[in-house]
Amino acid sequence: MYNTLHNVKKARPNYLTDKPNQLELIVIAVYLLGGVNKSVDTEDVAVKCHELAPGLFSWRKYPEQINLEIVRVVLSNGKKPANGALLSGSGRDGWRLAANGLDWMTSRGQAVLDSGRLGEDREPTRSGSIDQVRLEREKRRLQSTPAWRSWNAGSPLSYKNACQVFRVDDYASDRLLEVKVVRLRALLEHDEQFGNFIRKADEVLREGDKL
Repeated sequence: MYNTLHNVKKARPNYLTDKPNQLELIVIAVYLLGGVNKSVDTEDVAVKCHELAPGLFSWRKYPEQINLEIVRVVLSNGKKPANGALLSGSGRDGWRLAANGLDWMTSRGQAVLDSGRLGEDREPTRSGSIDQVRLEREKRRLQSTPAWRSWNAGSPLSYKNACQVFRVDDYASDRLLEVKVVRLRALLEHDEQFGNFIRKADEVLREGDKL
């Protein structure tokens, strides 16, 4: 199931436009609110969207007021395969970036942030926002795994080893798999030493070959 959810990105529409549309802005807001590592409340997403693009989620007659119902609808739409399955979660549990959402932020959403088309002054969204203590701890953990030793020896990664990379097992739910993979990829994907390793482990996990 995780494989199916992740690979739906192949069929997703072409998003990036001159100005971010509602779904793009929702994904960016979830990302900026820390939706890689934690669930984000609907109301927090609404306020962040209003900060980034005042008026895009406002009432027609009262543009200074946020239309929370529109935000809820777009968040729910962000989960649909037809829209790329960029988000996961619910109004009750909160919202996170799905693996496809992280892919979109890395390849295209970051371009929106870098373009200066959003009106908020932001802290750096990559290295400057990473918890260095956690980063170094994860690197040390990965370096102690059989998967890392296989990778450096030029051997293929096994499904079992890929599970150890993300600290999951055969009983992990699709939701937990998504959370674990997105969190670790966001932390290390741009790291020169570990980036390719993490992407390969994700690929092996998605293939699900347990032999």
